[in-house]
Amino acid sequence: MGLRSGSARQLAHFLVSKPCAVRSLIVSQTKMITAYGKNGDVQKAIELFEQMPHRNQVSYNAMLSVLLDSGRLGSALQLFEEMPRKNAWSYTSMIAGLSRSGHVREARQLFDSIPPSDRNVFSWTAMISCYAQNNEPHRAVSLFSGLYRELFESKVIPNSYTLSVVLKSCGCIRSLVAVRQIHSLTLKLLDEAGEGSVFAQNALIDVYAKLDCLHDAEHVFNRMKWKDLASRNIMMDAYAHNLLLDQAFKIFNSMNERDTLSWNIMMSGLLEGRRGLEALRLFLSLLRLGHDTKPNLSTYTIILTACATHTMLEFGRQIHGHTVKNSLYPNNIFVSNSLVTMYANCGLMEDSLQVFKEMPKKDVISWNSVIHGLGKNGHAQKALEIAEKALASNNFNGNTFSAILTSCSHGGLVVDGLDYFNSMSRKYGIEPTLDHYICAVDMLGRAGMLKEAHDLLRSMPFAANSVAWSTLLNACSIHGSLNIGRVAAQELQMLETDNTKSYLGLANIYCRTETGRESRELLNLLREKGIVKELGSSWVVEI
Repeated sequence: MGLRSGSARQLAHFLVSKPCAVRSLIVSQTKMITAYGKNGDVQKAIELFEQMPHRNQVSYNAMLSVLLDSGRLGSALQLFEEMPRKNAWSYTSMIAGLSRSGHVREARQLFDSIPPSDRNVFSWTAMISCYAQNNEPHRAVSLFSGLYRELFESKVIPNSYTLSVVLKSCGCIRSLVAVRQIHSLTLKLLDEAGEGSVFAQNALIDVYAKLDCLHDAEHVFNRMKWKDLASRNIMMDAYAHNLLLDQAFKIFNSMNERDTLSWNIMMSGLLEGRRGLEALRLFLSLLRLGHDTKPNLSTYTIILTACATHTMLEFGRQIHGHTVKNSLYPNNIFVSNSLVTMYANCGLMEDSLQVFKEMPKKDVISWNSVIHGLGKNGHAQKALEIAEKALASNNFNGNTFSAILTSCSHGGLVVDGLDYFNSMSRKYGIEPTLDHYICAVDMLGRAGMLKEAHDLLRSMPFAANSVAWSTLLNACSIHGSLNIGRVAAQELQMLETDNTKSYLGLANIYCRTETGRESRELLNLLREKGIVKELGSSWVVEI
């Protein structure tokens, strides 16, 4: 700068006499503050800012941004209050910072204090996003609709990002009417051919699909004149979620560019559509690419689930090795939980327990997975030991008790199971759901306590569904309980008139109880209705 030394007075005199030099110095120092912030040297940025002989609005905003990005909300608020002048950028940044810290009320107070001259689409969008990001979608939609007319008259027009946030909020409150209104507004305000409208159009595809309006999602997608990678991923995910896998593959195969999410969507869809082996083959194709598109932790979780579903132990072991090589095991909790389940499904509880023990951090899913695996593999007592540790360490939820009751059911531990069932609400604050009652009915039914199972089913605070009655009917079929079996079969027939389980279950009970005439009549009825042609010898006895 031409000055190597000198007093502060000389420097000040120089700057006053050289306004260009002042501006140049401010610009230079502001850039340095921003660079320090990006490099994580927040303290150096603060020291430089405090030493600046002159500051302008840009330098104040730069320092505010550094403080907010580093999570120093208190310091940012203090600086914000000290700013001699604030502009729209200052308010917007502060609202976004408060939003990230969950201070929604303070953000709204700040938004309401913005002078009309500084209120623009960015501050408006920031406040809408604040509500959306902090699980208050109703308020996000309300703020948009409440201020739309006023701001529109001030020529503050919502942009594509504003509309996309509002659309996601409409989806969260499941208001199809509001979505259609925003859709109409999008057509009115945005140029559909422009790249800038893609955010709103992608949001429309996503929200329509999540509200089960797949035709509307397709209509938006097909009309888009410019599609990005996200557009194709969102539409592909909509098809995959609805198990329209051929349509999903059509988009996948047409993509010139794919990211890891594209592959994950297809693998997840195949897995959900019970085509797990195809998902595994697709995973192998991804591995062979050998470029920047590589599996991530979601990929490994999906594939480990496929291995668990198809009990493909050797393939699962290879995936385990990949996760170690890519530093995802044992530190990544999602991958480790998937490995616990995979080994348990393959019947290797020692390996499952070893993965569980090696996890540096465990969540509720970790505990539930190992409890369920132990119970399913005949280690009911060990499952209850682990369950007690989970309950004592406050690592439990409703699914924990489902796993406990299932373990007791498979292990014949009826007394223990009833104790856990009766203590759920009283001791642990978990209200039993329909699934818990069905688990308890199954436990009693397996033990031959059919009257108790039937009484529990009838005492439920919920209407029994087909799963509940089918569970009781199966128990009656195993233990040959004709009277209760008839009741269960009748209830199941009323709920699902075309379901053959009720007929077949009742026929099996007739066979077991040697009521040959009733069995023949029922089997003839099944033949007349075309429900069965030939009856398998696995359940028909000679009559």
